[in-house]
Amino acid sequence: MFNLIKNIIGGSPKNDESHNYKEYKIIPKPKRSGGSFTTEGKIIKDTDEYQEAYFIRTDTFSKKEDAVDCIIRKAKIIIDENGDKIFEKDWL
Repeated sequence: MFNLIKNIIGGSPKNDESHNYKEYKIIPKPKRSGGSFTTEGKIIKDTDEYQEAYFIRTDTFSKKEDAVDCIIRKAKIIIDENGDKIFEKDWL
């Protein structure tokens, strides 16, 4: 109930929307797999040229919101540790 009220009066954006971080855009893409949600998403950089990298992690969550929070957190770590290397062919 609290979250519904918070969203109505202008709380934070939906979890599954894109999030900007540094020069990148993070797009959570959790998928339902059995009874849980996967941890996967896209990292996009659209400055001089459009670049995107897709990542998948082994973590799973029973709630979509928890998966999205983890995706955003993991994407930020990937960006901080690798920067633009993520757009190279075999960055993983």
